[in-house]
Amino acid sequence: MSAPQPRHVIHDEVSRLQACALFAPGDELDRMLPRHIESHVQRGETLEENRDYLLFDDLVLLPLLRDEHAELAAVVRAVTGPQACLDVRVMLGEVLADEAVAAEVVAQVLADDRLAVAERRVALVALNKLRGSRLAEALIQGALPHSEAAILPAPAPNLLFARDLWAPVGDAIALGWPRHRARLRDGILSRAIVRHHPQFHGVRAIDLREANADGGISLEGGDVLNAGPRLVLIGFGPRTTERAARLLAERLPADVEVLGVRLPLRRATMHLDTLLTFIDTRAVLAYLPAFDPQSAAEDRCTVLDLRTGQVLGSDLPALLAERLAGLQVVPCGDGDPVAAQREQWTDGANAVCLAPGRIVLYGRNARTLRALNRAGFEVLTAQQFVANSELLLQGERRVVVAVGGAELSRGRGGPRCLTLPVARAC
Repeated sequence: MSAPQPRHVIHDEVSRLQACALFAPGDELDRMLPRHIESHVQRGETLEENRDYLLFDDLVLLPLLRDEHAELAAVVRAVTGPQACLDVRVMLGEVLADEAVAAEVVAQVLADDRLAVAERRVALVALNKLRGSRLAEALIQGALPHSEAAILPAPAPNLLFARDLWAPVGDAIALGWPRHRARLRDGILSRAIVRHHPQFHGVRAIDLREANADGGISLEGGDVLNAGPRLVLIGFGPRTTERAARLLAERLPADVEVLGVRLPLRRATMHLDTLLTFIDTRAVLAYLPAFDPQSAAEDRCTVLDLRTGQVLGSDLPALLAERLAGLQVVPCGDGDPVAAQREQWTDGANAVCLAPGRIVLYGRNARTLRALNRAGFEVLTAQQFVANSELLLQGERRVVVAVGGAELSRGRGGPRCLTLPVARAC
């Protein structure tokens, strides 16, 4: 296995990345079929939820998507160094080299109720013959190596959005458990990594399902933002359940304030980080209509103290400004109501911070880039950043690296969704 990298500590969203995990896209994306991108299907006279839906908006062009992801990975590596830019795919193969871990993971994956008894038996025999990276590929692609025939009900393309696999909080990891059927395998595989990979040896794991397996426990990393050492934000709604948010708040140190954000039940607002992300020590990028008390009730958030239950209103940026003096708020879409909606849909508020004031965003969100530029961020290409990263990471210079996202955004995730910080500078 690869040697452990810097200790897992994440106290905020902006300190310089020391280690970060991504998931390199592979052939699992080419195994997606048209039936996998339909959220509902017609059965007779009724429209029913599609059990095979994989959460993507469209089938992707894999070569271009790989190029876009490689561009993002190169930017991350320029900050962390190559040894600390980790690949979830590789780490999974390393933990599945262990016979006991492999057997446990296979058993959990095959509990999928879409598999008939006979199919489960065939898959069990076939998968138990594999170890390491070959088993990892079979579980990710849903098919045996060098085979066109599926052995599992579907591939697992959403591993691409690594952020949701677990949620770093301080010196702990809250183990993720996806809400949607399409990502349940992701939860199984990511838990195996956290529990068995040397990268996470000695790290405190918070497992909300361990004593609460009776339902109502879903937690995804896109809903957890470390606003600072003593302030954590947890969104709940489409993907993270309110019960999980409250249980996580109970597991955090007593001196940490935990604000819960009830999200609109919209496809566009699946996670808190689709609406607000931190871009500097005292700056956020936000889709402001979601926090406007004048917006329609079904379109706006509600903020509450998760420890006391007290409702604090809808204006999360204002509440943050009370706690983070001098907070600067940059609007997604640059204040234009039409552009704001369009660019929020294509992850215009979903930036990831490489270091204070150095962020990554999709280049397609032109109005948001313009707003950032007026706020003091120089807009650079990935190539410009990588070639000059040592200089650009010095001092207090503000930059936004605009990476390609035409194909990556089809899976409904931006640069923060695609990156999973493992350690930041303390």
